[in-house]
Amino acid sequence: MFLHLDMDYFFAQIEEKRHPEAEGLVVVICVFSGRTKDSGAVSTVNYEGREYGIKSGMPIINAKRLAPVGKSLFLPIDKEYYGAISAQINFLIRQECKKVVQSSIDEWNAEDDLAPKKAEVLKNKIKKELDLNCTIGVAPSVLGAKMAAALAKPDGLKTIDASEERKMIDESIVEKVPGIGPKTNQALQSLGVKQVKDLAKIDPIKLIEIFGRKSGTHLHNLGIGEYERELGPEKEQEEVSRIGTLSHETRDPQLILSKIDELEKEAKDWLMEMKKSYKSLSIIFITQDLKTHTKSMSFHNPKMWSQDITNEEKELVAAFLKENPANLRRVGIRFGGFLDRGGQTTLF
Repeated sequence: MFLHLDMDYFFAQIEEKRHPEAEGLVVVICVFSGRTKDSGAVSTVNYEGREYGIKSGMPIINAKRLAPVGKSLFLPIDKEYYGAISAQINFLIRQECKKVVQSSIDEWNAEDDLAPKKAEVLKNKIKKELDLNCTIGVAPSVLGAKMAAALAKPDGLKTIDASEERKMIDESIVEKVPGIGPKTNQALQSLGVKQVKDLAKIDPIKLIEIFGRKSGTHLHNLGIGEYERELGPEKEQEEVSRIGTLSHETRDPQLILSKIDELEKEAKDWLMEMKKSYKSLSIIFITQDLKTHTKSMSFHNPKMWSQDITNEEKELVAAFLKENPANLRRVGIRFGGFLDRGGQTTLF
């Protein structure tokens, strides 16, 4: 069985946790271009905002026209912070499931014989450890799991068997099927294809002539109920990071370094398990105004997970504190520039 895990309105949900005052408000995460204060596009929006017609890709100025005055919060995108949270979720999923592929910053596919049970465990674990909601679909195929999750949003869990999966996909309108874009949908509509089951009525040779061998074959297989049952290749992970909240807002370097040491151990467990050495170290600082800052250094010779980097961490923390007068609320650590160490587990 396969499961598809999708974090609900991921960026906006994270910002709701960072901004307690945002409860009940429309929260819009924006990619500001910098030309004017309102130029740029919406990255994502919470469900309250979607009720007003605000959606991803919309110009920020249009979103502000739709948003209720005095009940909205427009925030700049913070990819550094979201990426660190994503890495923590990725770690939790890989602790539970046999085979995992991360398809985007907020979506994962996994294959596991105990997928229905693992789905419940993951929902509870992500909520308990990160206080975030996710939706999970479980089905006999990757496509079925993804579509089941879409039906269960938000904060849902939907498990379907093979017959339920076939019925769900057959009766779906083609534009709702992941991977079928507007142009393909338009072409299918011209062929009289409205629901997925209509694809079975079209000569497979005609589908191949119009859409090419790969896409045409895929569409034909959809119509006859043959769905993808492999996770596919995963893009190699380029970095690992951990982030955590300090006991209180502070500039005390000892408290900051103590938290970093705790997070370092978690990240290095992953490095050891994956047998990776690294060439870059970054410390992530989230200040009391909720802005994210990063200090980094690179190493000419890659470092092993077993090597002490206390002095390097002290150097990065000192550099940040010298430049920034604000108190810190959260800190994180990130390792990157991986090299495989094969079976080597000790440093000669």
